[in-house]
Amino acid sequence: MYFRQCDQRLNAMGGRKTASAFDAIGAAQVAKASFSGMRLLHRIDGKVPIWPMDPLPKQGSAVVEIYTRIYLRNSGMSGKKLRNRADLNRALAGLGSKPARLRFEPNDHQTDALATAAGMRALADHPLGFSPPGLTSELAQTEGWTFGII
Repeated sequence: MYFRQCDQRLNAMGGRKTASAFDAIGAAQVAKASFSGMRLLHRIDGKVPIWPMDPLPKQGSAVVEIYTRIYLRNSGMSGKKLRNRADLNRALAGLGSKPARLRFEPNDHQTDALATAAGMRALADHPLGFSPPGLTSELAQTEGWTFGII
């Protein structure tokens, strides 16, 4: 199976396993989301910067690829689905964010979104956030990079 160089490098770091964007078999396949994302990127090309292929704007929006589990790992809640306020708030604290003041028990999709936003905010000002080791100009142009892998 074909893996992008960034996937191979992440897998080589140990303890992690990425899937090929072309994996279209079984329940854990990622192809449908990958193909949808590719169509979206094609449609917005030239309208919104797509990092790392395009330079980041001084202000305004940019599109970056993310992987939610990275931010949960960074929070200290690795390998665990968060399905309640207590776990969510532990993850948010691990990412340097204030607790969520929800009036309901969130599901894992809601906690993923909140933890990811907190993790991206924490990483956005990190010196390696947009200049990770191993990201060359050629790699950025041909394969991109997943924001959060540093």
